[in-house]
Amino acid sequence: MTRRMTTAVRNPSAALPFWAWCTVAVFCTALYTTAVPVTTDAYDLGVLVALAVVTVQCGSLVLAVPRPLTGTALQLASVVALALVTRDSGNATWPLPVTGFLSLGALILLLGLRERWYVSLSTWWLSIVVLAAVVVSSPERYAVPDEWGTNLTVYAGSTAMLLIAAIALGQRHRIRADLERARRDVELEQAQRLYVEERARIARELHDVVAHSMSLIHMQALSAPFRLRAAESSAVDQEFEDIARSARGALDEMRQLLGALRSEDDDPDLVPQPQLADIDDLVTSTSRAGIPVEVELDPRAGTASPIVQLTIYRIVQEALSNVVRHAPGAATTIDVSVASGSFRVSVRNARAPSTSHPRTLPTPDRGGAGLRGMRERVGLLGGQLSTGPADAGGFLVDATIPSTDQ
Repeated sequence: MTRRMTTAVRNPSAALPFWAWCTVAVFCTALYTTAVPVTTDAYDLGVLVALAVVTVQCGSLVLAVPRPLTGTALQLASVVALALVTRDSGNATWPLPVTGFLSLGALILLLGLRERWYVSLSTWWLSIVVLAAVVVSSPERYAVPDEWGTNLTVYAGSTAMLLIAAIALGQRHRIRADLERARRDVELEQAQRLYVEERARIARELHDVVAHSMSLIHMQALSAPFRLRAAESSAVDQEFEDIARSARGALDEMRQLLGALRSEDDDPDLVPQPQLADIDDLVTSTSRAGIPVEVELDPRAGTASPIVQLTIYRIVQEALSNVVRHAPGAATTIDVSVASGSFRVSVRNARAPSTSHPRTLPTPDRGGAGLRGMRERVGLLGGQLSTGPADAGGFLVDATIPSTDQ
């Protein structure tokens, strides 16, 4: 990005609008048609010499747009040539005729508007030095300072004012262009940040849906041969109905997420996000997997905003999923309370029973995506989350979420 910005400053002609090109073309045409007859009449020059000098003068202005250094060199060369061929022209304006004054002033104006201030200032100073050198190299004209002194003074004073105005306008235009580029960069950065945040949000939702439901299904499927070996057929049927119900629930939430990712022309079926009232179903499905769960839910927590209720639900869901994966059969306590305008969620599980059959243990999840997702959810609401081993053994997930009206 920095390289592109630097290129735009060094080669501003790429952004020159069409009307500006038309202005330069009209000025050069008018100057050309005027300068040729004025030069031939006032200085008694041949038509071919006048045509050559004036052509270089006008052409250098057009060339100065894409190549300022080359255009400046040609313009100063034409000024020197015109001064040298007209120094024996009697009492005519010298060393800079009116047409040369106009072309050189137009060059300084053009550079002041389009280039850095030091480029136009250097050109102005160099033009004065070049004209003074021409005067010094012409002894007959140098002996009459009243003629060339007035000419140079008028040129230097008028073009100095023109130079200041051009630099001010050019700097203003460059500042506005820089601000516009900065604004676009900020918009791109914001869009990129929103894109990353949305990807993280979708990843959290997918993890919460898949991890919990699949963990329950995995746990029930692995432990069913040991728990239901001597059970009646009705209990076996109920077990498989529970597994199917967990799978259907996971598929429904997956369809909701995938529907939100479709094109704008599609209308996905929008299902309400889980709230605190859905924790009971979550606990029921977990209990069927052989994990005893107790819930203490403060009724005041039901007044929380939907985003806070969803966050509490996802924390409980992920904590129960971790119990299923890492401590199957461990007694778990869920406590949701309200204090000082904040909501506190605590999920504590005891040690897993030592009688658990090794074959009932699902493959541990080493990714840590669930804990990271919980931290991100709580952090977005300005809350705090702590996880780690409990004092009496087992594991503790404790989160504090401030109240919000979102």
